[in-house]
Amino acid sequence: MKKGLLAFLILLLIFVGLRWNSAPFFSVKEYRCVQTGFLSDDYFSSIKTCVGQLVDQNYSAHTVIAHLKKNFPVLSKIVVAYRPLAVCVKMHAHKPVCCINDTFVLTTDNQLFPKNSFALNSLAPIAHITVAQECVIKTTSLISPLLRELPSDFHELYDLELMNEHCVYLTDKQDRQFTIVSSAVQRNIPILLAQCMSVKKNIGERKGFDKGVKWIVDTRFADYIVAYKV
Repeated sequence: MKKGLLAFLILLLIFVGLRWNSAPFFSVKEYRCVQTGFLSDDYFSSIKTCVGQLVDQNYSAHTVIAHLKKNFPVLSKIVVAYRPLAVCVKMHAHKPVCCINDTFVLTTDNQLFPKNSFALNSLAPIAHITVAQECVIKTTSLISPLLRELPSDFHELYDLELMNEHCVYLTDKQDRQFTIVSSAVQRNIPILLAQCMSVKKNIGERKGFDKGVKWIVDTRFADYIVAYKV
């Protein structure tokens, strides 16, 4: 009875040690990689190949995690769980916030990653923003504060184009003849957008959009909104 209990305790200690991610993979060659769904198939396939190589070399879980985070920075969290028959490596990616120039993705932790790192279905619900090339280097410092001011569903109504910190275009998706001009540091944007919709309605009632006339509504002034034809 005592021998059986002792054997159980030894196995339990080994298992706990493994769970604490300090032991190597030993001879366990069966492993499974899972992800939270943000990663593209190609990117995830590269990660799985890397995991396989690390498993073959019997690296500890701490080493595996450090190696993956270094080589695949889009990963925000990695959990290695040892099971009786296999090892499960679960990967969490940084959550995408918006797509920039159809090339980069801005994430919740304010980092930019290549768009092809993410699955297309994870990018479909988020805003796709155009940023002038000279401002791409400032994207994280300009876009993040702007997104905090904009309504969460703004991208369903407007196409956003950031020219510089003083000029942001919001073009109406339903009526391309109507564009709102703001700045990257504008405050009370939801209120301004509601006021601009009133301006648009007034223009429409006066047949202002006839013959393809385009209107710019500038909200960058302190106390008033300026609407003009272009």
